[in-house]
Amino acid sequence: MLSGNLELFALADVLRFVARSGATGAVNIYRQVDGGRVLLVDGNVAGAVVDDFAAEDPDGVVDAAMRLMDGGAGDFALELEPVSGPMRQSVEDFLKAVGRRRAEWRKILDAVGSLDGPLEMTALLPSGSAEITLTPLEWHIAVLFDGRRSLREIAHEAGASEFAAATALLAMSNAGLLALQGSPGAGGAESHGYDEDESSDEENDEEGSEDGVGDYEDDDEAGSPVAEDESDAPEDGLDPAELLRELGEQRPLRPKGRRMAPATRQEQRIHLRSR
Repeated sequence: MLSGNLELFALADVLRFVARSGATGAVNIYRQVDGGRVLLVDGNVAGAVVDDFAAEDPDGVVDAAMRLMDGGAGDFALELEPVSGPMRQSVEDFLKAVGRRRAEWRKILDAVGSLDGPLEMTALLPSGSAEITLTPLEWHIAVLFDGRRSLREIAHEAGASEFAAATALLAMSNAGLLALQGSPGAGGAESHGYDEDESSDEENDEEGSEDGVGDYEDDDEAGSPVAEDESDAPEDGLDPAELLRELGEQRPLRPKGRRMAPATRQEQRIHLRSR
């Protein structure tokens, strides 16, 4: 029997190993919280159970497996036994589905808040509505909501996956049937202050870039190798070709930092000799 510790072997790698062997059985995960099992038939994922929730559809299997994979440290053991479940999917495709679900959950939790805290919402009725149509799951959520149950508890009592319950709750919110309270995402991105924070950051960046440009120009003007005073210009022994090459390599100064003055006699002589 295959067994080990999840701190040494990731659950995803354990499932890949079982898939290569083509085994049929259950990978059991032993933890105090979020323990359960992943069911495989001929190396393909067939089902999953986490705590007391046994997934009855592929959507629930992905949800349960995600909790098992994200549950942290624990022990695992493979038991070869006849099993069955609501789906048949290769381990690699299943792991990709879990990854997509994890990204979707981030968006859901941003709007709903904690799955384990009491669900807080206010019932609403869109103005001018003559009738309202709810799905069976949405009806279950409306009936089971009492201000004390969490979304996780409501989902389990409704016989649905937590993902399906959260998705239904968001659909009711988007339809204007309820308002979620006390969650980070209630009211959209503005409740997070995204717009305000981003605009502040942009303003700070713009101010910083303007200050940076000003500092750079001041340093450039102060440290420019081009002499502004005629007394600093060499009078004798200057090669005209060397002068032209150096002037060609110079980066032009800003107009306000340049002083216009008539050419000295030495410069005029240089100009005549170079023609």
